[in-house]
Amino acid sequence: MRTASKMRAQQPQIPGALGVPQTRSGPAVLAWRPRPLLSALFYNVGPFAALVAVWALVVALIHPSPAVLPSPLRVAEEVVFTLRSGVLPDYVQRSLARLLLTAAAVIPLGVMAGLLVGLVRPAAATLMPVFRYLTAIPAIAWLPVFLVTLGFNETSIIATAAYGFFFPVLFNTLVGVQTVPRVLRSAIRTLGGTGFHVIRDVLVPGALPSIAAGMRLGFAYGWRALIAAEMLVAQGGLGHLLFRAQSVGFTPRMVAGMAVIGTLAAAVDFFLMEPLEERTVRRWGTVRP
Repeated sequence: MRTASKMRAQQPQIPGALGVPQTRSGPAVLAWRPRPLLSALFYNVGPFAALVAVWALVVALIHPSPAVLPSPLRVAEEVVFTLRSGVLPDYVQRSLARLLLTAAAVIPLGVMAGLLVGLVRPAAATLMPVFRYLTAIPAIAWLPVFLVTLGFNETSIIATAAYGFFFPVLFNTLVGVQTVPRVLRSAIRTLGGTGFHVIRDVLVPGALPSIAAGMRLGFAYGWRALIAAEMLVAQGGLGHLLFRAQSVGFTPRMVAGMAVIGTLAAAVDFFLMEPLEERTVRRWGTVRP
């Protein structure tokens, strides 16, 4: 018995197909390791905690006027006050509703336009300079035009955000379509497939990683344009919160509004856009030219 136990203990470990150590009699038992949650929290929250600490230290050493640089505690108190008063939840709801409405309208249009233009290479080559030119114009620069043509209303805000959201989706869809190997399209045609089958079974799956990246970029640009438009149109929202605080010189509320804007954007990106992009790349990111 001792000899048998000693022989089993001395069996060499062989790496398995997935990198799991195995013995000749089967897989070895691995010690359970927790997910690196603390590491993720450190790298995602640690820099912001350090920034707040430096901010508090500067305020404690220099004692600036609250109108110039309020303390983190004063800003936190303002966030709590606006939450209890209902002002902040109402403005957050308005801004997020506008962003969702913009995304629901722009993403299908950007994807369809990218697919249609990408299907015809001469059209893509002809329209690409126009798209680049329009992309170089900031979305907020179109707001005066929208205000004149559409008026000081919700439509002007959404149109401005849609302009910033649209072109990243369009560009990335176009790039994704162009990177799909043409031999795959020919294979579908050879098997009797139509243009619809080419789009559904080849182009859309092949372009999905690029489309997901375009959606993530579009969200970032659209969110910035939305906040800027809300500041000028004064129809409620987080941008309007900043503008109202600026009009009375209330710096703590301005800083609190900026903190909420950044936190919301980071939360949406971290919990929604980044996982969506990663899962799309893992599932469909195998098509290469």
